[in-house]
Amino acid sequence: MFNYGVAPKSDEVEITVFGPGYGEAIAVHLGDGCWILADSCELPSTKKAASLDYLERLGIPFSDVKVIIATHWHDDHVKGLSSMAEACTNATVYISDVFNNKEALVFMNAYGGNVASKQTGGTKELYKAIQTPNRHAFAHQQSIIWEGNVQGRKMRAVAFSPTHAAKAQSIAHFAQYIPSGYDPINHAPELKPNLEAVVINIDLGEDGILLGSDLEESGELGWSAIVGDDWCLSNQRASVYKVAHHGSANGDHPDIWSKLLLETPAAVLTPFVKGSNNLPNPADKARIVGRTSKAYISSNGSKKALMNEKLEKRMKQICKNIAVINTAFGAVRFRKKIGEADWGVELFGQAGKL
Repeated sequence: MFNYGVAPKSDEVEITVFGPGYGEAIAVHLGDGCWILADSCELPSTKKAASLDYLERLGIPFSDVKVIIATHWHDDHVKGLSSMAEACTNATVYISDVFNNKEALVFMNAYGGNVASKQTGGTKELYKAIQTPNRHAFAHQQSIIWEGNVQGRKMRAVAFSPTHAAKAQSIAHFAQYIPSGYDPINHAPELKPNLEAVVINIDLGEDGILLGSDLEESGELGWSAIVGDDWCLSNQRASVYKVAHHGSANGDHPDIWSKLLLETPAAVLTPFVKGSNNLPNPADKARIVGRTSKAYISSNGSKKALMNEKLEKRMKQICKNIAVINTAFGAVRFRKKIGEADWGVELFGQAGKL
């Protein structure tokens, strides 16, 4: 894939965002060989989990991964997650507290178990991940995901969501789609708005990293419940923001930028392309660039094959396992020495400035 160079030093912190492959993945190095992996996507060429490929190319043992977080169950965020859990045996696997409930577990089992078809989306991958021998835990607002001392500094990762109210509403949605014994198992339904997503804030000491997941805004739920919560606001503001929900307007809130982030933060997002639904759209890009001059996207490329459609169809009739090489896949990496103010930025593949 890419030449990612050398691994971060023990006194360097980094966040690398991969995508779309279909989806996104995030790798965070806190220093001293301590890694957190959030979500997962597969490389278009090999179908290998992007984060595992990245660690291997840097020569980093999987035993250095302390936490794997599935921020929510949508398939564009969990492709390859179970392979990550199987490889990183020392890691605790966190999923949304929404699934710490009978109805939600029945929903996941119904749409993700052995009886489900191959088209059940992220529920199947999440179901497989929680069957691994790893320690498993549930994340909700005020959960401490990880904490420790790195280079003499206290650091920790905490969950800003979901709230108890958001959990209750999500469970009510799940309950509506639990099939009866006679109902066919089809593709897991898309439940909107996304309120079950886990937003992660990583405190690095003097600044932090905010991972916005795909959390959406919905009245007093979603982002309003974070930016209006005193405990969330008491945490360290972030200098890097993984923009929520692929930069869409329904994943934004002005107080994210004014209350949770430092002035002129670095921002990074991944695109989402499915049919006519393309994110971020031009208005989204303009809004984000208006917030910060340091905005990046993991891919500015197109997934459209550089081949005549009729020729591509004919090739698929003749050959099996044809792979599109212009995959539009890319990665954005921020690195700096712990304690320094400015992040260095590196772009790989189709990544670019927004």
